Amino acid sequence: AALYVFLRLYYMSSIISKKLQEALKAQFKAFGFKKKGASWACAEGELAKWFNIQCSRNSGCVYFNVGIYFQATKEVDYPKELDCHLRFRFEQLLSSDEEIRDFYRLSDFESGLNTEAKITRLTNLIASKLIPFFNQYNSVTDILNSDKIRPHMYWNNGKEIAIKLCA
Repeated sequence: AALYVFLRLYYMSSIISKKLQEALKAQFKAFGFKKKGASWACAEGELAKWFNIQCSRNSGCVYFNVGIYFQATKEVDYPKELDCHLRFRFEQLLSSDEEIRDFYRLSDFESGLNTEAKITRLTNLIASKLIPFFNQYNSVTDILNSDKIRPHMYWNNGKEIAIKLCA
C-alpha cells in the first residue's frame, strides 16, 4: 500500500511539474531565461537569476525555489541552486499572511481547486511577483540596499561576499 501511494504521488507530481513548466515557459523565455529540466536561469551583468519547480516526494505539494548568484565570484551561464548566494522559496516574496495561505492552498495539489485552475492561478502569481522581483535586481548593490532581502535568504557567505564586492 505504501509503495502504491508513493508511486501515485510521484506520477501525479511529475505531471503537475510538466504542466507548470509548460505554463511558465513563455513568461520566463520572454525575459531571457533558459530552461533546463524544471529550472530556468538568466545570467546577465553582475547577477545570474535562477528559478526551479520542485515536487514533494511525500505529498502533492509543489515548491518554487529562487536563487541569485553573484557573477563576480566566478562567471557561470547557468547557476546551480547550491551555488547561489541568495536562496529562498517563492512564498517569501508574498506580502501578507492571507496571500501566503492562499499560495499554500494553491501549491497543494491533493486538495481544493482542480489542477488546471491551480496551475493558472500559480502561473499568474509567479509572473506577477517573481518576474518583477528579478527585474528589480540588476546588481549586487541593488541586493544589499533592498529591504526585501532578509538575512536568512543569504547562503554561501552571500552577505559577506556582497559587502566585499561593493567595497
